[in-house]
Amino acid sequence: MKTPDYFRRRQKSSVFIALLLFQLVLVLLQLWLFVSVLENMLGGHFAMAIPAAVASMVILIVNVWILRGVTWMDKTE
Repeated sequence: MKTPDYFRRRQKSSVFIALLLFQLVLVLLQLWLFVSVLENMLGGHFAMAIPAAVASMVILIVNVWILRGVTWMDKTE
């Protein structure tokens, strides 16, 4: 018979996998931002650097928030 702990661990595993997939999307977005800004800077256009830096900082904040959530989820186990 499956216990409630089994279902709770399975749900935590699903949430963790979803967070990893979201993290992958964020990393790819940040890589795309870096490449776009680098191409523009090599072309002599520096206007995109500041908005991309702000977007990168927002992605960093989201990454730290996800890390804290995963750490908290691991501690409550």
